[in-house]
Amino acid sequence: MKIVVIGAGVVGATSALVLAERGADVTLVDAAPEPALGTSFANGSGITPGHAEPWNPPGTAQRLIGALLHRDLPYQVRPSALPGLLRWGAAFLRESAPGRYYANASHCIRLAVHSRRCLADLRERHGLAYDQVTEGSLELYRSPDALHDAVELRRRIGNADVEFDLLEPDALARLEPALAPVAGQFHAALLFPAHESGDARLFSREAVRRAAELGTRLRLGERVEKILRDNGRLKGIETDQGTIDADRVILCTGTDTGALLEPLGLRVPIYPVQGYSMTLDVAADGPAPRLPILDLARRFVTARLGPHRLRIAGLSDFTGGDTTLRPERLAVLKESAAALLPELADAIRAGGEDWTGLRPMTPDGPPLIGPTPIEGLWLNTGHGAMGWTMAAGSADVLADRLFGDAPKISAEGLDAQRVFG
Repeated sequence: MKIVVIGAGVVGATSALVLAERGADVTLVDAAPEPALGTSFANGSGITPGHAEPWNPPGTAQRLIGALLHRDLPYQVRPSALPGLLRWGAAFLRESAPGRYYANASHCIRLAVHSRRCLADLRERHGLAYDQVTEGSLELYRSPDALHDAVELRRRIGNADVEFDLLEPDALARLEPALAPVAGQFHAALLFPAHESGDARLFSREAVRRAAELGTRLRLGERVEKILRDNGRLKGIETDQGTIDADRVILCTGTDTGALLEPLGLRVPIYPVQGYSMTLDVAADGPAPRLPILDLARRFVTARLGPHRLRIAGLSDFTGGDTTLRPERLAVLKESAAALLPELADAIRAGGEDWTGLRPMTPDGPPLIGPTPIEGLWLNTGHGAMGWTMAAGSADVLADRLFGDAPKISAEGLDAQRVFG
């Protein structure tokens, strides 16, 4: 079977490796000259299945109204983006109804838990190194209500593989000394011992390298211009450098998916939500946190990448696909991080390697994995902020379905067909 994977971010790179492992004849195509120069370049870096839930819990409508009125919130809706947001936004709000939200959260977390196992297996099989830290992660809660909502979400989902421990402020300070100066500000924290972190860009490069060693042909720096059909069935792709025949084409193209599908008469509800990150050089034995951290109220994360780098990432800006790095928005992220990590405040405000990118969000939360109405054309896209967390599991589910095997987890709520009717 000749398979073309379009997109060499973390989802596409992992898909190419998993398909190559299973003996497929794979070609990986990306317009960028090397893997992971888009959304996967400098993302939040956490592998965090325990909080892979969608971003639209009940009450989302009220928060979005605030996002239109205030510029210093961790989420922002720019008025200029509203015309293109209306249809997607209506679905986003509809999916925040409690029954829909908890079902979608269950689908996301089921996939994410499976993905962490698949990632560990890939790491062991191929000896992959990507500045990973595998000692767990922390979620911080400033109020009893916020903690209650977090615990209630996990109770409703009922996934026994999502394990967590409750930490009082004193225990939090002992476990993560970087938080000792501010631990008293928090009501409690949750420790997820199975969580990890790592550099998605480094992983993508390693995955592509191993896929190439297994026979995958790399067509990097080659832009896909159209998907080719013959009598309604997929034939291959046309790029700026020629045509490539294929039995199957898999779009792992994130926010670019719609542009490839629209000429075929297909639409997918993927919205580009802008996020920011900064990466600091830190001392191995300095005051930088060791464990990945989610500050729930301020909606940002930190993650250690090996001994000498700290990634800080967050913000959720609905800008209509604009990728302008706005200093005033990056300043919101910096001030939130400086308040959480006062011993690093000067370094955070001074800045590091600043970045912005687009997350491919579906309105219900789960990604789109599986065939489209065009025979031979498949999707593995729309992972939102969880592409790194879900990449290995998504590739496994995709490969199982592509080769006619029963997926190891239920594909309910994940199937791409749900958006095509």
